[in-house]
Amino acid sequence: MPDYLDFQLFQPKARLAGIVQGVWSTSVASHCPHNIKKWLHSDACSGLLFNLNSTIELNDVVIPIGGVLQPVSKQAQAINLPPNAAVVGIRFHPGMSFAILGSIYQQATLIKPYQKQNQEQNQDNYPKNDLALHRLNQQLRIAQGHYARITLLYRWLDNILLSLDGIPAPLTTALSALDSKKTPGELSNNIALSQRQIERQFQKWLDMTPKYYQRISRVKNALKKLKDDPCIKLVDLALSEGFTDQAHMTREFNDIARITPKQYSQKVIDDKSDKNMTSLAN
Repeated sequence: MPDYLDFQLFQPKARLAGIVQGVWSTSVASHCPHNIKKWLHSDACSGLLFNLNSTIELNDVVIPIGGVLQPVSKQAQAINLPPNAAVVGIRFHPGMSFAILGSIYQQATLIKPYQKQNQEQNQDNYPKNDLALHRLNQQLRIAQGHYARITLLYRWLDNILLSLDGIPAPLTTALSALDSKKTPGELSNNIALSQRQIERQFQKWLDMTPKYYQRISRVKNALKKLKDDPCIKLVDLALSEGFTDQAHMTREFNDIARITPKQYSQKVIDDKSDKNMTSLAN
């Protein structure tokens, strides 16, 4: 089966590595006979998406050509790409989009054309870097190919770092503790903040509670293990990732990943089989 989707991912190192998960660029061949649908796993993060060629859909919401400020991902999302689509974007680490943009968006929000007078009158309605984002969007529309687009995004990010304050140290510590399987109730033992203060930090920077972040983290880690070893026993996976039992893990997968662990492991096996068949055919 021909592979009509081309995807390139750049994962920054050094100082950008703590801010950005990845800078990516994807396109669909113009001769593709159908739309391509992909699932984007929840990661408690948000980012920027630039739709360059044709209308796409994100969770059945039509996204026109232009830049989009993305909400924090709390559940898996479906992206639907038509033939000749070209989309690029940035995926931040948790909390970093608020540090850069100064706001959290409840839904996919188009980047407004920059108008200085409107910005002065309605400052709260504009992201901190609206002019830079508008210019970036225009430059990406002109750039040709994955490398040129990823380079533009990287340079924009590198420039943003000059004025970035980052996220509070206690929040960084809390995120790391939850990723390391600490419970939300244990956070105040290691951080100089009360439980209520920690809750407020999470709501401000991530638009979720520490408990919900931990739910996403568990599912994300389990997905990664299933991708590496789709034949792993699900009961063992559930216990190793902090779920009460296999049934608990399945419920969490259904709610956050919108797929069961068994379905996902089978999908990984099928995808590997398809790739092997393609290699043999070539």
